[in-house]
Amino acid sequence: MKSVALSCLAALSLLRASLAAVIELTDVTFEHQTQASTGQTTGKWLVKFYAPWCGHCKTLAPIWEDLDERLQEENAQDGILVAKVDATKETQLANRFKIQSYPTLKYFADRKMYNYKGPRTLDALYEFVTGGYTAALTDKIPPPPSMFEVKMKEFRQKFDKLTEGHEQLKYLLEDFDHIVSFRKNAAAVILAMGAFLGFFFGIIVSLLLGLGKTEAKAARKKKEEGVKRQCLIGA
Repeated sequence: MKSVALSCLAALSLLRASLAAVIELTDVTFEHQTQASTGQTTGKWLVKFYAPWCGHCKTLAPIWEDLDERLQEENAQDGILVAKVDATKETQLANRFKIQSYPTLKYFADRKMYNYKGPRTLDALYEFVTGGYTAALTDKIPPPPSMFEVKMKEFRQKFDKLTEGHEQLKYLLEDFDHIVSFRKNAAAVILAMGAFLGFFFGIIVSLLLGLGKTEAKAARKKKEEGVKRQCLIGA
């Protein structure tokens, strides 16, 4: 009987451990999972924007895990989810939410966003997410990145390796990042102009290559005719 009780306790501990899992969000998964700007039908989300090297973030990490476990045990019916974002890696999210210090804590609930500024203790955080947030000031939820911005990030990642050891290219890409971040229309114009110029020069090169082949063909034909005449004269 005692062994059965111990087995049950062990199984319960494993179940709690599996439930207590802080969710890692990325540029790709954030909006799909949280639905921050499209209704928040997946639950309430407490999100920590952190940097791996940040001392305060390292101190908060075990508290974050404990908070998630406590919410799963005591408030599972409330649908409160605890998550984290590496703001040094997920730069689109960092830019979207204007993350300037670490850790930055934001709570997405009731189709609103709340910035947490209180003590980073287990009890204070628990009290905030389970009801205390209703007395806090709300902030506007910024829209998710457009398809243009997503493609720009993919473009930037592909060319990151090219900047290694090329300072001038690195500076040019940094300037382009700045244009994409603050002058999206200008970036679109630059890309459109680049596509047009590339197409235009492609046509010119094709015409030049075609002209060169025509001239070479004419010269070869003329040479062949000259050889035939010589043969006829010799005969």
